[in-house]
Amino acid sequence: MNQSISLLSLFSSILHVFLVLNFYGGVTVNGDIVRNFCKNEWIIDPYLNYDFCVSSLEANPETKTSDIFGLAEISMELCLRNATYIHTYIEGILKDGKEEPRARMYLEDCMEFFSTAVEEVQEAVEAFNGKDYYNALRHVSNAGIEADTCKIGFTEAGVDFSLLKKQDYNFYQLTKISIKTIATIHDSKYYKI
Repeated sequence: MNQSISLLSLFSSILHVFLVLNFYGGVTVNGDIVRNFCKNEWIIDPYLNYDFCVSSLEANPETKTSDIFGLAEISMELCLRNATYIHTYIEGILKDGKEEPRARMYLEDCMEFFSTAVEEVQEAVEAFNGKDYYNALRHVSNAGIEADTCKIGFTEAGVDFSLLKKQDYNFYQLTKISIKTIATIHDSKYYKI
């Protein structure tokens, strides 16, 4: 059983390196690095929403001339903006005061979690700019964990999470995209070129 897991892991690693070398070294043959990146990462991870990945990245016109480094920077910028937006969104819900009393406590916790997520993404950007891709990955991952902790609090308490469901999903997808772009750079050793 361990041998089959090792073979699967080896195959996955080889596939990822092949995709990296063929598609992410710069703008691809057809010039569409975003669609190629999203498609290839979706093949590896079907929990990544291909359409969301493409539309999120293509919303920034700089992706038309970006390489994988540019996509990583853009994806982290999207994460940072989204985490900041969610923090502000939760703040607005709390000021409105229309939520059920039990939800208020969890919303306050979530506001803190997303405040920490903002800090984590900021640290990821700093690490990335310093070519410390391992810590950039760690910080983006931590931001995703903060958001997930928000959701878990609601779920475990049996409190309606619908107020944040869409925002949570979007942030989850954006952190996946950031992690995948940074991991592609880290795993492919582009930074040694």
